[in-house]
Amino acid sequence: MLKTIIMDFDGLIVDTEVVWYHIYVEWFRRKKGYDLSVQEFLTCVGSNSEDLFRKLDAKGITVDRDAFAKDTSAQFIEQSSHLPAKPGVEDFLKQAHENGLSVALATSSGRKKPTVHLERLGLLSYFDLLVTAEDVVRIKPHPDLFLKAAEKLGSTTEECLVVEDSLNGLLAGLNAHMRVLVVPNEVTKYCQFQGQYRLCNSLAEVDVARLIAEF
Repeated sequence: MLKTIIMDFDGLIVDTEVVWYHIYVEWFRRKKGYDLSVQEFLTCVGSNSEDLFRKLDAKGITVDRDAFAKDTSAQFIEQSSHLPAKPGVEDFLKQAHENGLSVALATSSGRKKPTVHLERLGLLSYFDLLVTAEDVVRIKPHPDLFLKAAEKLGSTTEECLVVEDSLNGLLAGLNAHMRVLVVPNEVTKYCQFQGQYRLCNSLAEVDVARLIAEF
């Protein structure tokens, strides 16, 4: 029986991944004379930039992490500060609560960013719990975020549905032995997803009551 929905944030609730992708591509082209591919960028989607930077280091493209953060952080904040919620998100959250489900957010980022955006969009009250990188030792693709959310909400792994947009998120859900609904965005649509419970183009396509009946 479905009891808990555990949702990612970046690229699922707000389309921040597309903003980051364009910032990364521009920075590498300008600072390194390097054309970063979408497949390379996908390395860090759902996880963190260090996974990408280590791979580039091995190719001789060294990234000063502090300089990168200084060059890009303010730009990201400016470009993402007015992003709307993605289509279907608020209705999906409303349906979840109308059907008696608990809802958690589980993100590989820190707590401040999703909290600010969820408050701005009037969505924070829909979440019973926020679990972030500050709450676990390992982030996605490790299962720790999802397992922590389930534990705190008193649900078994079989009672949880993970909703994700990235391959690292899907892997984290599978590693937690949870079913995963994948909703790709304009960047993560290039991932090769395998093993998901279901894949759809938008949360606007999802009827929560039907999801519960079929779970």
